Amino acid sequence: MKKTHKTNQQATKLFSRVWLITDGKMGDLVQCEGVVQALGVKAKTILIAPPKPWVWLMPWGPLPPHERAGQKDCPLQPPFPDLVIASGWRALAYVRELKKVLGSQVYTVFLKSPRCKASYVDLIWVPEHDRLRGDRVISSLASPHRFSSDMLERDYVEKPDFMNSLPAPLIGVLLGGDSKDYHFSEEDCQRLAKSLGALAQTGAGLAITPSRRSPERLKRVLKQQLTGDNIYWWDEKSDNPYGYLLAHSDFFVITADSANMIGEACVKGKPVYTFRPSGGSKKFDRLLKGFECHGAARPLPEQMSDLVSWNYQPLYVANDIALEINRRAAIQFGKSGSSRRKSP
Repeated sequence: MKKTHKTNQQATKLFSRVWLITDGKMGDLVQCEGVVQALGVKAKTILIAPPKPWVWLMPWGPLPPHERAGQKDCPLQPPFPDLVIASGWRALAYVRELKKVLGSQVYTVFLKSPRCKASYVDLIWVPEHDRLRGDRVISSLASPHRFSSDMLERDYVEKPDFMNSLPAPLIGVLLGGDSKDYHFSEEDCQRLAKSLGALAQTGAGLAITPSRRSPERLKRVLKQQLTGDNIYWWDEKSDNPYGYLLAHSDFFVITADSANMIGEACVKGKPVYTFRPSGGSKKFDRLLKGFECHGAARPLPEQMSDLVSWNYQPLYVANDIALEINRRAAIQFGKSGSSRRKSP
């Protein structure tokens, strides 16, 4: 807590205005918000939607003419920020435009690989399974997110009613879905149903939350085969109990297509089982291997007669990223000296 408080104090002194720039993809937005939360500052979110054919040229090409600095349709309007945090390759052209206008008066941070020269921004964070490295690049095993251990203990103290009716231990089942790397075949759906059924037979409580990407075929198979008083399904109509699962689950089962969900589940040091659907990639292989080497995750077995718990060092990297932003921005602003813009 003391380190976080010091980080927040320094960020408040350094940054009077903070912008987040993304195209609205939830995976990008939650990472940016996690860093902002760790900095302890408020931020303005700018959602960009570059039109064709300009979007085809990104991240290397320029902004559309009507969105460039000085134009009335440009989303980058004064008063300008001291700090910009962006994610998603479309956002890079907008970050470059700001840097062209403001120079060293703005500190720019990009989350995940920008797919082009690192020199376009001041600091890049990438997950360790991404092989981009350099003087302006930092990396970590997990991704930044909003769910710090302090937040979970503060904001999710009271359990919702369904948790009080489920037996212990509680297993949070976090479902992803089809992506560019993974695909849930009918066989995959059956395999996951079999594994979760074996867990249910141990007497544990299962709380299952699908995501926006979860395919209907996956939900259909799981709902057909997983029944009983010890199983809860989020109905996707009421408030998502995701934060409560992170706060109170004793174990997790997470589909391997979501690096964000795996990282969020590791914030309190609880055991994580990962399920791999069809497909995959070398990057995701490195990611999952990293979590396994850390001691956080293990592959989900098809049959499990008993639950065995284990411990590991919890993962929450947003504070570390915030500290590095503060340290490097202070150096940059110190070098720029009196030339640094005074915020109106």
